[in-house]
Amino acid sequence: MADGLRRWRRPLITGAGIWLLTFPLLTWHPAAASHPVHVTSTPPVHLTSMPAWNNEAADHRLVRQQAQEARTALEAAQALAAVATPAAPTAAVAANPIRQTTPAAPLAVRANTIVIPRLGLIQPVGWYRDCMGRAAVPRWGAWRWSCAGANNTYIMAHNPGTFTPILNLRLGDIVRYGDPSGRVHTYRVSSTTIVSNTQLWPLGATGVSTLTLQTCWTWDGSRDFIVRAIEI
Repeated sequence: MADGLRRWRRPLITGAGIWLLTFPLLTWHPAAASHPVHVTSTPPVHLTSMPAWNNEAADHRLVRQQAQEARTALEAAQALAAVATPAAPTAAVAANPIRQTTPAAPLAVRANTIVIPRLGLIQPVGWYRDCMGRAAVPRWGAWRWSCAGANNTYIMAHNPGTFTPILNLRLGDIVRYGDPSGRVHTYRVSSTTIVSNTQLWPLGATGVSTLTLQTCWTWDGSRDFIVRAIEI
């Protein structure tokens, strides 16, 4: 028995020494070196909760710092945008007041003149006195045929030429004519038609005061464009 104790005494003492030397290493943790805990006379919050609390506080400070930086950047961007945006052109508006449009003056109608306001046509009217219609109508100008029927003011001109614009007349358009005495007659277009130059009804008398306009429809003059307008 004594011999057995002597035989195991050295290994036991050696093992106990090694265990005592390694005990601090077994209880040390890296977090303890980076976050030292100062013990005071008053027992603090549980020691294992201190590192987590410190991390949370650091994260909170980081969030507040990032929010402050974002707010500062937004204010700087708004200030830059305000500088870059041009001011409203109040001075230009004041310098350029609203222009009041003045209605155009009506076209003057003189004696022996035909006026079509929508087409902007103002044309003196001469007299065509050949009742047989054998004389050629002059190339330029408008001509009133003196031998048309009663109540029928008959005016003719060439196309292409003076009366080319009347091809654009529409129902309801206004035509004014100043007769030889200077009296102005106002007519409203009631119809347009194309006839053969052998038809004579456009030259005949009418039941009411009528204006008849004639111009060529074909190049050879075989067909005519006729406008009828009733005095209003």
